[in-house]
Amino acid sequence: MNLYLTDEQNMLQESVARLFAAESSGERVRAAEATGFDPGLWQQLQDMGLNLMRLPEEAGGLGSSLLDAVLVAEQAGRHLASVPLFEHMAASRLLAQFGGDVVSAALTELAEGALITFLPQSFCNRQMPINGAAVADYVLLADSNAVYLLGKAQFSSVANLGSGALALLNEAVNLSDYIVAEGAEAMAEFTAACDEWRVLCAAALSGLAEQGLRLAAEYANERKAFGVPISSFQGISHPLADAISQAEGAQLLTRKAVWALATGRGDAAASVAMAFWWAAEISSKAMAKALRTFGGYGVSLEYDIQMYYRRAKAWPACAGDAQRVLIAVADRLWPAQRAAAPVTKLVDACENHQDYSLGADADAFAEQTRAFFAKHMTPELRAHAHHSVDGFHPEFNKLAAKEGMLFPHWPAEYGGLGKSAYEQAAMVAVIEAEGWEHVTAPITNQVAQIVMLFGTEEAKAESLGRFGSGESLACMGFTEPSCGCDVFAAKTFAEAQENGDWLINGQKIFTTAANLADYCFLLARTNTDKPKHKGLSVFLVPMDLPGIEVHAVHTLQDERTNIVYFSDVKLPAKYLVGEVDGGLKVMASTLEMEHGSADQYRHGHVTAFHAAEKWALAAERDGQALLADNQTASRLARAKVHLEVSTLLCYRAIWCMSERIHNRYWGPMAKLFATEYYQRDADDLMDMCAPYSVVQQRDGLGHLEVGYRQSIGTTIYGGTSEVQRSLVAEQALGLARSRG
Repeated sequence: MNLYLTDEQNMLQESVARLFAAESSGERVRAAEATGFDPGLWQQLQDMGLNLMRLPEEAGGLGSSLLDAVLVAEQAGRHLASVPLFEHMAASRLLAQFGGDVVSAALTELAEGALITFLPQSFCNRQMPINGAAVADYVLLADSNAVYLLGKAQFSSVANLGSGALALLNEAVNLSDYIVAEGAEAMAEFTAACDEWRVLCAAALSGLAEQGLRLAAEYANERKAFGVPISSFQGISHPLADAISQAEGAQLLTRKAVWALATGRGDAAASVAMAFWWAAEISSKAMAKALRTFGGYGVSLEYDIQMYYRRAKAWPACAGDAQRVLIAVADRLWPAQRAAAPVTKLVDACENHQDYSLGADADAFAEQTRAFFAKHMTPELRAHAHHSVDGFHPEFNKLAAKEGMLFPHWPAEYGGLGKSAYEQAAMVAVIEAEGWEHVTAPITNQVAQIVMLFGTEEAKAESLGRFGSGESLACMGFTEPSCGCDVFAAKTFAEAQENGDWLINGQKIFTTAANLADYCFLLARTNTDKPKHKGLSVFLVPMDLPGIEVHAVHTLQDERTNIVYFSDVKLPAKYLVGEVDGGLKVMASTLEMEHGSADQYRHGHVTAFHAAEKWALAAERDGQALLADNQTASRLARAKVHLEVSTLLCYRAIWCMSERIHNRYWGPMAKLFATEYYQRDADDLMDMCAPYSVVQQRDGLGHLEVGYRQSIGTTIYGGTSEVQRSLVAEQALGLARSRG
């Protein structure tokens, strides 16, 4: 996996950001609204050669990669550039695919600075507005049969929502006089150009949304109510946290689409449609949230946010109803059921060094994991399988450990294989797909790695070998009945004894796997004279010590968790993890590790979606395939987009940890998005598949039914969505600490 930009791309991004900041300020954008065009900005873009980025070298352009163009589009969106840049880039490349004297003459003019635009959808009637046609030297149109090249004299400008340079084709124009290409090949080139525009527009919308949200964040930090910044109120900060998560997901989805095009992936065409729909979907909603942050000032023309609000809707609307793009997503994902023609030509993305997969090594380890299951999974074990800790099988756990399949990312000295985080993630995906229990392993892994870092040598010697061999499990004793997510308010008390040992009294709840565990990773108060977060210590508590009682707590997810009572438990000194009253440092590492493991919450979403997808692909209604219905297809496509964004945010968190990048919100953002959209999609897909989805069964739609019950819990485990929103708001947008 590689999400880095090259040094050259970083330089491009920085130089373009400076250009737009200087030449596309709020004042300049307002000044250009009368015509929708800023000639000074266009001249600056020409001077830097950015207008020729996507024009092939043989036609006098730079032949730059699509990713380079995306970086420019992102910055253009951030600064509401008053030029038809995306249209020009896509149209210039499209024109270069055709021949003839007229085309050659136009290409010569483009290389010298002329502006071209196009309509990124099939031209149906003369009331279709075309962005840039009011100022462009050339305009490309296409219907179902031919591509036409016209000049700006054939168009008349029209006022519009985004104050762009939109124009309508004059009634007197006879299109047949302006044909430059026709036939299937020409139509394939046009479709590719439309997809190129969708990618660039999606990039611009992601940049627009991010910048608009940052404007809202700045205002929220400045504006006070009741004596405090309004950013400290969750009613302000939490919607912005959701929106910035969606916007960053849009950027990742767009860049992934470019990678898919560059590598010729089979889902490349679908990825383009998904990126465009998602960017269009979230940008207008994000700007509505941003504008409301300003209150009444948001609708004032003196504030820039209203321009972001208008253009977030206007830009994608130039390609028609963005919601219909969901139908295109469905057409490209399930062409057989949709009776849809395949996309015959992909955008030439040129070189792309990024990689949005887990990598070849991860793929190989996934195959190794499948082979392990094929070899060892007996019918008896399959019958024992369960999504919760009830599916834990001690002997299979030991077998997995013996073959290095339990904690493959651990060092060899502790029973691991030294595998990367990517290989570990690929292995977990296979385990989840096999329907095998994978609850106990992540908990034990997290505890063991903290013991590796902070445990005493005696505790390491005693526990790590047992963990690594699969003989022992761990549970986490963080949450208490009266504290909820505020783990630092723990009341469980560890009293120091004269001999250095500890006496523990208290209780913990929602201690998953405590009924199976050999050790409890316990957070306890050790000092009542210090602030609550500084008077805590962490212990590794053997569960067989006298005074420990475990009682079952059953959940609607068909899972068992536990409440654990500690009554005068005598704990030897060697089980202290870290320093006395140093629990905050240990917990910081623990929570960072948990935030980086958001991918575990995504797997239920994957399983539930595939169950619904498989059912929908086979189902019929009124004698035709269920997915032939546009509404049903759109619902399934929407869930697929959500899952794609969730995957990218989770993979980014894994990449962050693997590359040791310091980032405090990518993990919480991934967890927030993954769990919230899991719950949303499980709810909607249950309805889509009703009434069959309500039946409890081990296979088929049974995975969706249990997923529906599981999904709500994932928004609570590991810190509720509200906790994650506060973290994202504070760390991603710099908003004040939440007040509730």
